[in-house]
Amino acid sequence: MNSTRTLPIKIIGTLTMCLGVMLATPAKAHAYADPGTGAFVYQAAYAAFLGGAYYFRKFMDRIFRKRK
Repeated sequence: MNSTRTLPIKIIGTLTMCLGVMLATPAKAHAYADPGTGAFVYQAAYAAFLGGAYYFRKFMDRIFRKRK
């Protein structure tokens, strides 16, 4: 009687493990990325960092200016 309850749990566990293994294994990517793509990614990351730093500085300036 106890094995009838654990059977669906074992099946669900096995299917979940199989799905995890299938999602974790890489598949062949038939794609092409030209050399300019890497430069664009670096430029976007650099701009996001500088923009975030600017807005963070403005936010901190507003907080400390109100306290004075």
